[in-house]
Amino acid sequence: MKRVTIKDVAAHAGVSYQTVSRVINNQPGVVESTRQRIEQAIVELNYRPNLAARSLPRHRSNIIGLIVPYDAVYLFRDPNLLAQISSIDAEANACGYNLLLSTAAGSDNGLDAYKRFVRNRVADGALVVETAAGAAGNQLLSQNNYFYVSLGYDLSHTRKYFVHADDRRGANEATRHLLHKGHRRIGIINGPLIGAVGATQERLTGHLEALAEANIVFDPCLMVYGDYTRPSGQKATEKLLALPDPPTAIFAFNDRMAMGAVWMLKSAGLRVPEDIAVVGFDDIPTAADFSPPLTTVRHSGVRVGQVAAQMLFKLIDGAPVESPEVVLPAELIVRQSS
Repeated sequence: MKRVTIKDVAAHAGVSYQTVSRVINNQPGVVESTRQRIEQAIVELNYRPNLAARSLPRHRSNIIGLIVPYDAVYLFRDPNLLAQISSIDAEANACGYNLLLSTAAGSDNGLDAYKRFVRNRVADGALVVETAAGAAGNQLLSQNNYFYVSLGYDLSHTRKYFVHADDRRGANEATRHLLHKGHRRIGIINGPLIGAVGATQERLTGHLEALAEANIVFDPCLMVYGDYTRPSGQKATEKLLALPDPPTAIFAFNDRMAMGAVWMLKSAGLRVPEDIAVVGFDDIPTAADFSPPLTTVRHSGVRVGQVAAQMLFKLIDGAPVESPEVVLPAELIVRQSS
């Protein structure tokens, strides 16, 4: 049987093939009556416009996208992100879906990962790793009628479907632990100063609340910034040690920066935790085997990915979603570094 082409659809509907292409790709400039006529022609001819048919009734690509507004080098060095991807892929396989990965490649703060995803138009929905590009990127997804769920916080507030750990509570517990150990000057290694994400904002809020509960005034000099990598934790710790009154403890907002802090402290001849205690966040697989074993806040990246994927499939299927926001527990794991 001869395969139906886009020109066959155009002839059947009495329009140009360019107009059919605009309808398939959900582009503007086609009046509604013409759009309906073309969609009817597609159904009658059983035309399969490859994966671009996701925007048409009764057609699905059985592909979901994962938009990660980081470059691939950063992505594959982040154990927490890899755990999320693993669980998303497993959930997609169980539901008969393939996973399309879109990472950042340009210089527009990761927004190109969204732009390429939208331009390709091959997926039924998307999971989004929250970054500073999230607000503009999520608005782009909404404008193009994509279902999406954020792994983290939806800073754009366009649809408000997101899954994240209880970052505020976890940071509050970590800070109270250090306060209980007698520390009053706690250095903070935050994420990037420009383009802070919801998780680090919530972790800072939890830290400040714990200080306020202990009647301790926050000293802005004790907060420095990294980019979530181990080298940035080293540099940030070097700045803290250079203070006239350095901290007696360091709380890094992820484990890799905390490990960088420990490395720098040892290089400076300081003992952990005898001279300076260190706490991280995430409980990545190497945290327990680190030297010394790292005190950290545990949350499940696997569970975040799993729950977010399940939520996305409900949105695609038109099934009810119990809550637009799912907050997963976080707990302090005390080890030798504090």
